Amino acid sequence: MSIAPDPERSAIVFGGGGLAGIAWELGLLQGLLDEGIPLDDADLVVGTSAGSMVGAILRFGMVSQAFDQQLAPPPSSYVEPPALPADEYEARYRAALGAPPMTEQVARARIGDAASRVTHGPSDDERVATFAQTLPDAWPDAPLLVTAVDAEDGTFRTFSSGDDIRLPRAVAASCCVPFVWSPVRVHDRTYIDGGVRSVTNADVAAGCGRVLVIACRDEVPSPTGPALDAAVAAMRANGSRVEVVVADAGSQAAFGDNSLALSSQAPSAHAGRIQAGVVAERVRSFWLDADEPRLTRTQPAP
Repeated sequence: MSIAPDPERSAIVFGGGGLAGIAWELGLLQGLLDEGIPLDDADLVVGTSAGSMVGAILRFGMVSQAFDQQLAPPPSSYVEPPALPADEYEARYRAALGAPPMTEQVARARIGDAASRVTHGPSDDERVATFAQTLPDAWPDAPLLVTAVDAEDGTFRTFSSGDDIRLPRAVAASCCVPFVWSPVRVHDRTYIDGGVRSVTNADVAAGCGRVLVIACRDEVPSPTGPALDAAVAAMRANGSRVEVVVADAGSQAAFGDNSLALSSQAPSAHAGRIQAGVVAERVRSFWLDADEPRLTRTQPAP
């Protein structure tokens, strides 16, 4: 039996999307904050992959600085990986999954096993160091959950300040795109991108009465975990109010063909800032409407 969400708790969920996703989410956030919508007062922030970086930036009050850096990126040790065409990535993903039937955890473990065979590119320590150029070692005081998947057995994890792990390493694990980078070691385990389970993992915020989901794209059903539509429907059925903002067509065009390319940052940031103006009143009404009971059974938007 599901436990009713706390009507007084709010959450923001940031989904994955590569460098382009970080830039777009920062542009969207900057625009919404400029509109006077206090998203930085969320009781909980959940971040997956790119969203883990953005969630940490929000928690540390660094959105304006980080947004400006998308438009004029400072020197960084980030090594842009070779472009992996979408059809080739999909082929590797399907080959790694193998034949059904399988549980979601087994499916994730199969992806993790294939990802563990990637040996080229920067080491996990080098990638952690890149994240440390932006993020402090210590976790923020306000609650932040960073998602990842155990590459060895497919277990889904959420890292937080209560875990013995530095923030840049947790974010590096969450951002470890399979088939692009080798897994990130955390103590005696290795981890891959939290997006292997779900690009948003929105259901992690299920205990909150009000949940805003920021997603770089729609999710299709997957054998590895719950897609966004299913997670939102379940939360709404249990009494949470949920609002979803997905990158619009203009924003997704700005992402380009390679969301891990440095060249995607500035156009994606601009696109997010523009979309913020389009969705601001909808988000404001959702986030600040104190007159509307937080615990309602809202029907999914058509």
